[in-house]
Amino acid sequence: NIIYFNWIMKKVLCIIPARLGSKSIKNKNIFKFKGKELIYYSIRFANSLKFINKTIFSSDSIKYLNIAKKYGSKNNYLRPKIYSSDFAKTISLVKYLLKEELKKGLKYNFVLILQPTSPFRKVSDFSKAFNLLKQKKYDTVITISESSEHPMRMKILNKNNLVKNYIKLNAESLTPRQKLSKVYIRAGSMYFIKVKSLIKNNSLVGKKVFGIKVKNQYSLNIDTKKDIILAKHYFND
Repeated sequence: NIIYFNWIMKKVLCIIPARLGSKSIKNKNIFKFKGKELIYYSIRFANSLKFINKTIFSSDSIKYLNIAKKYGSKNNYLRPKIYSSDFAKTISLVKYLLKEELKKGLKYNFVLILQPTSPFRKVSDFSKAFNLLKQKKYDTVITISESSEHPMRMKILNKNNLVKNYIKLNAESLTPRQKLSKVYIRAGSMYFIKVKSLIKNNSLVGKKVFGIKVKNQYSLNIDTKKDIILAKHYFND
């Protein structure tokens, strides 16, 4: 029996979530680049971060778990089916794993999510993120990349195929792209958050978010066949 008030406090729990199902590319988490499955690159990167106390590789596939073990992953958990459907959210899995760690008497200050679909990362970005989170100014650090498309230029189609502005404007905006303010999207390679914020907001992104700008291969999140081609290009550089 665990005495719940006698916690062993740890700093960082790293989670690598690798679900079997994928609508865009079948088995994309084990697509091979340079002879290694995609999940290898996140496992290797997690092992290079000195501030991580424990890394959990979570999957609904025994095959994936065996591959992870082959690459030196020590904590490989088969996730319950409830966290494995197309509609399951990563936040639910993270909260489940935190509760499982709690049962072992282990409590963490921070959670780092490494999605296997982002194989290119810099240790310096993650060291910077960790140092920022140890301060009180931010509760989350994520990677962001500049969007090539601006919301002011985006359109939607209504049911009658009439073109409407995505953003409600009194008149059509013809401002040249170069003069529009820069906009960013989540790159997906880092979700680093304080556990208190994660629980309070029920989200992997809190209220005080620091964005680390990344570009080129470091902004790649493999989700389409085009991304596969780009990844092969970057791996061969």
